Amino acid sequence: MFNKLTRRLIIIASLFLLPISFQPLLALDVGTATIPGIEKVNINSADISQLSMIKGIGSKKAQAIIDYRTANGDFTALEDLTKVKGIGQSTLKKILPFLTL
Repeated sequence: MFNKLTRRLIIIASLFLLPISFQPLLALDVGTATIPGIEKVNINSADISQLSMIKGIGSKKAQAIIDYRTANGDFTALEDLTKVKGIGQSTLKKILPFLTL
C-alpha cells in the first residue's frame, strides 16, 4: 500500500511528533498547585524539617518561623507569616497551598 519512502517519512514524522504530544505533561507546575493526597503542614506545630520540605522555605526561613512562633505564640492566620523576616507576599502566595493552621 505504501512504498518504502512513504513509510520512512511516516516513521520519521511520528518520532518528531511524539515528544510534542507530551509537552502539556512537562509544563505542569506542581510547585504552585495543591496536590490532592498531599498532607498540608501545620505552621503552629511543624518542626524545622517539615517546614524546610516546602518549596520556597529553606532551613533559615523555617528556623525564622519557629523563632517567631516561640516568641509570639501560635499563628492565628496564615497571612501572619508575612511578619516573619524573609517572608513577603510573594513567598506567602507560593507556599499557602501547602500550609494549614
